Amino acid sequence: MAARADEAGGGRVGSRPASRGDLRLEALLRAAEELLEEKPFSEVSVGEIAGRAGISRPTFYFYFDTKHALLAAVLERVTQDKLQLALRGLAPEAPDDDPARTFRESYHEILRLWREHTAVVLAASDAMRSDPVLERVYADMNEAFVVSATAWIERERATGRAPAGVDARTLATTLVWMSERNLYSILLGPQDEAQEELRIEALAQVWIRSTYGGDTPLVP
Repeated sequence: MAARADEAGGGRVGSRPASRGDLRLEALLRAAEELLEEKPFSEVSVGEIAGRAGISRPTFYFYFDTKHALLAAVLERVTQDKLQLALRGLAPEAPDDDPARTFRESYHEILRLWREHTAVVLAASDAMRSDPVLERVYADMNEAFVVSATAWIERERATGRAPAGVDARTLATTLVWMSERNLYSILLGPQDEAQEELRIEALAQVWIRSTYGGDTPLVP
């Protein structure tokens, strides 16, 4: 079954969130997140989502082919507004005198976002392997960080602040997915600010040492 067009805007809804303003679509996104806070994604049914949203099952299928496609749309919706905030540290206008601090701030921003939508992030991470649409959306979320991190590493090497090393994209991909798994594991456990600080500091140091070969950037 093909993804359907947004009734108002004509955009794809089956795999991506449509333009804001469609009340039934907004109700579906809200209902899905509410139910995920109450039970595992595997136990949430299309009928429950439709009922919580106050629409019929046929109306649900006007917007989404599957509940996985809806989850993908929810994930995009809750991350798209704040993703650029977390990425901004990787695109400084001038050389960053304290990149470790920048990484700590970025991870705090990401963790705040994930804390606000823990049920969605955990459900998407767990279910992505069983649905190609959801897997692509989750991978695209991480790819945004890979692209920015690759450019940052290449820029630091070009200026002489970081030494040459393994292919920049390979390094960035490894570090981004390592970080994603660490933040995911934080969400699984009870909230402990002290432990979170230690984990974020460790992540920042791994980035710094992997990129610069030491504690601080080299001076060109």
